[in-house]
Amino acid sequence: MQKNTPEPLDDAERREFIECFYRDHSRELWALFYSQCSDPDRAYDAVQEAFLRFFDYRGEPIRDARAWLLRVGQNWLRDVARKKSNSCRLMPGLDDLEARPHLPDAAMVISEKQTEIRSALAQMNEDDRKVLVMKYSLDWSTAKIATAMDSNAAAIDMRLSRARRRLAEILVERGFEND
Repeated sequence: MQKNTPEPLDDAERREFIECFYRDHSRELWALFYSQCSDPDRAYDAVQEAFLRFFDYRGEPIRDARAWLLRVGQNWLRDVARKKSNSCRLMPGLDDLEARPHLPDAAMVISEKQTEIRSALAQMNEDDRKVLVMKYSLDWSTAKIATAMDSNAAAIDMRLSRARRRLAEILVERGFEND
């Protein structure tokens, strides 16, 4: 569902709208930015910068605020990477995002698998990595991904299919075993 920015609002109403939007969407934006740079602080800064620019924006009404915020944050990350002359790259190891505790042996196996997957994702291009994260980490629909990536659903379905195949090929080459 697309959410247009309501216009016109006074500053108090605008602040309330943006705060509500922040509560609803900041976590998924952070996850997407984190998938690009693997730096939790930098991803958080990208979220903050995107919402700050959203608050200051006074142009034409925004058709899809979430997609707009995603583009602003991604552009900010690219600018920061250029300025610091260190591209956003993936770090080894994924966080175990499951809420239930694991036995130490099971946690080790999960950690090793996550490290292999993260390493394989690092070999993929940014768009493939991004579309996989949106689909499987954030559970976004194809239509939602298409809006965020300024594309159409058919193109996203094709990109997902190719990205899954490339990820599987990389994992098979590395001898990845999945139960």
